[in-house]
Amino acid sequence: MAIDYLKQSYYFFRSNFSSLLSIQLPFIIGLMLLQRTVIGDVEEGSNLQNELFLLTSMDLLFVPIYLGATIFYMQSIVDKQPISALQSWVWGLKNWGRLFFTFLLSALAISAGLMLLVLPGLYIAVRLGLANQVCLLERKGPMEALKISWAGTADLFWTLAKGLAIIYGLLFIAELLVAPIAEGSVITGMVLSAILDFLNVFGAIYSFRIYRAWRDREPIDDE
Repeated sequence: MAIDYLKQSYYFFRSNFSSLLSIQLPFIIGLMLLQRTVIGDVEEGSNLQNELFLLTSMDLLFVPIYLGATIFYMQSIVDKQPISALQSWVWGLKNWGRLFFTFLLSALAISAGLMLLVLPGLYIAVRLGLANQVCLLERKGPMEALKISWAGTADLFWTLAKGLAIIYGLLFIAELLVAPIAEGSVITGMVLSAILDFLNVFGAIYSFRIYRAWRDREPIDDE
């Protein structure tokens, strides 16, 4: 079942490539340049922990905007009323607050699980994997969205987990392969980083596909 949904996610990505690119790429590039500027201004005596905190904080602030925009765009395709990149940005910005706190609470819960052991963190990540869609498309508050996702993924866990493991596993391998190439040039490194960041959209597409299957009551063989 996960393979079928992965194929459908790839088809959606291919069919909507230009729209997804126009929605995400400006934010990915802008965030990348901002992070490089801020980290570059940090004093040399600062430690790695401070840099990591700054990078994570900027991710938490900006990722919910284009993630939300992407989710609204995908729903508009399902509704057969496609919206433009600009419209998706507007909707993403309007709903930034709710998604930011949902995003933040999910990150804290996952981090707590990872600090215990790796597997509990991954388990929590999957169980909260539909919270963003619930938050935006069902207009739920952060805590309620997390609770609904946790309850809803009880019967979807393996389907969601296997698909996301394949997607992010392949992206991790790709990152390892391009790392030596990126070291030779700052520009090349930024281009490759932007491409890999954009390809993370596969995770959002797959999670959205599972969300729609769940809400549309499609039979899911969660084995």
